[in-house]
Amino acid sequence: MQKAKYFFTTTIALSVLIFSSDAQTLPAPKTDFLDPSNVVVKGLLGDEIAGSVKGRLTALPSWNNGELITIFSKEVKDAHDKTDWYGEHGGKWLYTTALAARQTGDKQLETLLFRTADYLVSTQDADGYLAVYSPKIRITNNEASHKRSWDVWNLSYMTLGLLEVNRYFPNPKYLNAAKGVGELFLKQFGDGTHDITDYGTRRGISATVILDPIVELFKATNDKRYLDLAGTIMKEMEAKEGLKLISVSLANGDMENVGDGKAYQILWTLTAIAKLYEVTGNADYLKAVSNAWQNIADHHLTITGGPWGGIGKHMECFNRKNYFSPYGFVETCSTMSWIQLNKQLLHLTGEAKYAQEIEKSAYNSLLGARYANGMDWTYHSFTNGSWHVAHFNDCCPSSGIMALEELPSMIYSKKGNGLAVNLFTESEATISLNNTNPVRISQKTQYPFEGKIQIEVSPSKKLAFPLSIRIPDWVSTATININGKPVDVTALKKGEFFVIDRAWTAKDMIDIDFPLELTLHKRSEQADVPQGGGEIFNVSWVSMTRGPLVFSANGLIDGKDRERALSIGSKKADELFIPATRSNGSKGPAYELKLSGQQALLFLPYYESGDRKPGQWRLTWMESKIE
Repeated sequence: MQKAKYFFTTTIALSVLIFSSDAQTLPAPKTDFLDPSNVVVKGLLGDEIAGSVKGRLTALPSWNNGELITIFSKEVKDAHDKTDWYGEHGGKWLYTTALAARQTGDKQLETLLFRTADYLVSTQDADGYLAVYSPKIRITNNEASHKRSWDVWNLSYMTLGLLEVNRYFPNPKYLNAAKGVGELFLKQFGDGTHDITDYGTRRGISATVILDPIVELFKATNDKRYLDLAGTIMKEMEAKEGLKLISVSLANGDMENVGDGKAYQILWTLTAIAKLYEVTGNADYLKAVSNAWQNIADHHLTITGGPWGGIGKHMECFNRKNYFSPYGFVETCSTMSWIQLNKQLLHLTGEAKYAQEIEKSAYNSLLGARYANGMDWTYHSFTNGSWHVAHFNDCCPSSGIMALEELPSMIYSKKGNGLAVNLFTESEATISLNNTNPVRISQKTQYPFEGKIQIEVSPSKKLAFPLSIRIPDWVSTATININGKPVDVTALKKGEFFVIDRAWTAKDMIDIDFPLELTLHKRSEQADVPQGGGEIFNVSWVSMTRGPLVFSANGLIDGKDRERALSIGSKKADELFIPATRSNGSKGPAYELKLSGQQALLFLPYYESGDRKPGQWRLTWMESKIE
């Protein structure tokens, strides 16, 4: 009874706070990301991003005779009677391509962006509808059931895509088209007659993602009707039994128990709530999102940084906390949403742990879902499992490239009156801390393969400001020199920012060394007898990392077994894993594990293991003991 009372009280409090934002001091974000046009990305991330731009991003509008764009035409959508999510691709592509065109300055890509955006806008109906469903099944038909619908979802991505195009290439027709969808949302859901949780799958959480475009529309227009609609959606979400995301999070509940535990939808809705905090000042929103983030970080991530689930349930739903399996499913869409959630929390709080999660996910789970050809992605990836190719029109390939394009703008950021280095990769950026003294900052490094990073700081004239450098959470020791002179690092803490506050002059050079040590990680897969009757079984698993990279065996044990209790014993990682010759085409280091009675296993960075080829196996977790 006490728990039910708490949920009721929380819901009432939220209904009051959502409308009192005028009286509150809105939070000032702790870090601001850069305009993508001010950043040049090189190194591993730069290569992966460029390959995807030349591949999938350029190909999508014409793929299969333009299928994913022409489905918006009146002729096609009027006959479309299936409640599918293919309409998301148009909005995702606009969002991603706007970022890519802005970051690269590629005029051909800009031309493709404008041509495609103009076509999509031309298909918008008079009532603002800009998606792919026929009138008989779209959200405006109040006689139809929408519980299996993805219409709100598709419209949400289209709105975000149009707003992103307008952000970087301002044009009233793109903003007005987004506002047209917004008016449709306001008319359909604004007065509460139609409950948003009845308009999407997964017990309604596929529709609560509408919060994201609603908040972005408010930010673009300052139209307070959107805040009112956000308040209505929050109340409806809290009133829906089994969907009380805020209440569950404030009570430190498990995300498996929100809706049906679908990771992608939960993460996207959490990102939207974090944005809603920024424009309302409602501290409960940030607290709820922070609690949910901690639950996911503690219980629902693979060692590669991917949100996982799917064992004994739907492939993309969280398993219960404290449960472990090396065969968990990581949907690439969920990895994208996890990166976006961490990006928003880094923006709001400036805390290094969010940048750490982004880096871990990017270098492992995200790249580990991408094929080297620039076109293909996996739908699901596995720490222990095989590569497969998703269909071009599956959701995950569009999400994967979307996540890649989120990265350039957050490598560096403005933080307070200074700068922050959030991610490590060969790169350069120009940042204006004031209107007259731009600062050029760059990294020369082989990271994530090596831990030496050289950062050059060059203001146009002498300028004093704090530079915050993220210290990875896996670091055991570190050295930092400025212009050849050692910096006192006694205050350095792993997993936090190390601040160097000084007057900077042109070509000041910071040399950083994060030694990359091989590290063993252990997990247990177990089942217990009910009522404290002891263990049914307990299987011990071991994996290996080197700095930011997770390593996986390039194939099966002896070419045939996915499991075998290996005699690893008590040896340290650098005693077990011996430097080896790289696999053909591999960029990262390689190691061999040689154990008595079996063939040597070649270990490569997770994203390269299996040679990025369909059907090839990756073995990240090795069985070490069974009890």
